[in-house]
Amino acid sequence: MAFVRFILCAATGVLLALHHAHAVESPILHFGDLLQHPIGPHGLEITQKAKSIHGQNVRLRGYMVKSEEDSIGQFYFAPLPIQLSEHADGPANDLPASAVLVKLDPSQANWAISHKAGALVLEGILRIERHEDAQGTVSWFQLQLPVH
Repeated sequence: MAFVRFILCAATGVLLALHHAHAVESPILHFGDLLQHPIGPHGLEITQKAKSIHGQNVRLRGYMVKSEEDSIGQFYFAPLPIQLSEHADGPANDLPASAVLVKLDPSQANWAISHKAGALVLEGILRIERHEDAQGTVSWFQLQLPVH
């Protein structure tokens, strides 16, 4: 009987651990959650939902923006597949306002990042603040990836 109680307690512990692991999973953020729709008289506005999760760990499903050259230490992430032509377009690009600048960990800032086709799910810390990269592209949303 003691052995049966031990098995039942162990099984309950495993189920509770699985429930806890599922309960603390990072929420999925959708690109549509970042900016208010429709655009109002004040132009683009960041949603309260996005503001409320600033600095928190989130998961985001989207597409890596394809550029002419490999990115170094960071890349853009968008709700749709997009290809940039930096040499032809210069700073006039087709990035949507909700594009997210994805940054590798500072220890990986000099790593080249090759384009990955297809939908991806990324997880990291969401930052909402104005950021201008070396090419002059401004992003209001950044996702800081952890070290892998």
